[in-house]
Amino acid sequence: MTYDLTSTLDPDTVPDDWFVERMTIIRDRLLVASDWTQLPDTPADKTAWAAYRQALRDFPSTWTPGPTVTFPTPPSTTTGQ
Repeated sequence: MTYDLTSTLDPDTVPDDWFVERMTIIRDRLLVASDWTQLPDTPADKTAWAAYRQALRDFPSTWTPGPTVTFPTPPSTTTGQ
């Protein structure tokens, strides 16, 4: 998933701290949106989703601040049933 953090802003005038803040907001929303995958009775592949969620948590340490951010791809929500 790729997000444009600047849309109508000139990326050359935006400080890195601003990019980091926006990236963190989106990353945190992705984590919240995947909370259900770790519930005891979920039909989702918990191992795959746990790895995805860990990749999201680790993402800031590997990302170079800039006008776009590409997060890891979430696992499929299908269970094969």
